Amino acid sequence: MVRRTKEEAQQTRCHIMNMALDLFCRQGLAKTSLTDIAKAADLTRGAIYWHFKNKEELFVALWEELCQPLSHQLDASLNPEEPDPLGRLRLFLHSALLKITREPGHRQMFTIMYSLETIEVEGEAFTLREHIHKESRRFAQDLERSLANGVRKGQLPADLDLARAATLLHCTLDGYILNWLHFPERVDLAKEADYLLDCLFLQLHHMPARRD
Repeated sequence: MVRRTKEEAQQTRCHIMNMALDLFCRQGLAKTSLTDIAKAADLTRGAIYWHFKNKEELFVALWEELCQPLSHQLDASLNPEEPDPLGRLRLFLHSALLKITREPGHRQMFTIMYSLETIEVEGEAFTLREHIHKESRRFAQDLERSLANGVRKGQLPADLDLARAATLLHCTLDGYILNWLHFPERVDLAKEADYLLDCLFLQLHHMPARRD
């Protein structure tokens, strides 16, 4: 009986998260309340509060479920003992691009992330945007560390400007994902993933020296 109760509680939690993700994506994070989520999930507000104390905690739970497992795939390229950090980095980026195109939950999460950058937010929504910014900065730092491993292993030029190269990767990938979300008829992200990464990794080997 106890096990069944725990399983039912977990099913309810997953149901709440799925409804919340759908509403956050369709209505916007700032405009979606816990009451909206309770109504969509056919639950009481009390049932929502039993699992999540507020909207911030609910969104962070969604982030951890969808984005953290993906980000952990980058760990191999961050390992100083990894013999092929550049290959591992490319494998991670290719996997991430395909996951965004093939799995609705990841596509919805990226839609929410980008939409928060285009509107005025305050309160909980502002706090959540700051959470996303923090994770984005961490990702940029991890890209830089991965490229530094590539330099140490002789896979990239010794004089590579790591910060600029990481920014190039991050911004170009964001731009492709954003364009795919808005103009799927123009950008086939799954089909273009290999071409995009080929171009980016080729450019890493031929980046000009920084001009200060």
